[in-house]
Amino acid sequence: MKKVLALGMLGLLVAFAMALGTTATFRDYRAQRSVHVSVVADDVELIDLHPGQPYAYINDRGKLVIDFSVDNPNWPGYMDSPYYIPNWTGGLGISPQSRYNFDHVFYVSNHLWEQMPIVVQVISSDPGTFSFYDPTYNMWITNGFGQPYNSDTAAGDVCFILFPGEELGIGMEIAGGQLGDFYGNITIKAWPLGEEPIQCGVII
Repeated sequence: MKKVLALGMLGLLVAFAMALGTTATFRDYRAQRSVHVSVVADDVELIDLHPGQPYAYINDRGKLVIDFSVDNPNWPGYMDSPYYIPNWTGGLGISPQSRYNFDHVFYVSNHLWEQMPIVVQVISSDPGTFSFYDPTYNMWITNGFGQPYNSDTAAGDVCFILFPGEELGIGMEIAGGQLGDFYGNITIKAWPLGEEPIQCGVII
């Protein structure tokens, strides 16, 4: 008998602060701590996310937030930040009219689907400002044949397949626009492999 699992969806908040003369130099390295969040839909946990860079963190409501500003609790100028650097004055946000790429900002894993492969879709609310890629060539442009493997090929609607126990780090291409704050959302959906309403990868 085939088990049908409900569709899982998650909205992530992405916040940028455009600050003239500053850079997004928290640092480009993986987070040392391991924080996990599970998304629940119809009483079934479906999507497992955790931060991969200091720019991503789990807020007090249990949501994964990506924040390139001093509002991020991981900002190195805060004494209680795990990345504290004494006398830190940099990293106030994204520089305007600049482009940044960050590997493995957050991870999506398949640890909650009862030994079932899944198809995951990740959608940007503003692909011109932030889009996604995976340098390991395991990501596809949704309903297309291209693979967004670096910042030059990043896309705003991507998908990938995860087998039980696997995870994929999501890289992000960020475009710094005008001065001021920017807020966007990332929507993540997942289906059992074979039940997805999208095309993900090359059909064999």
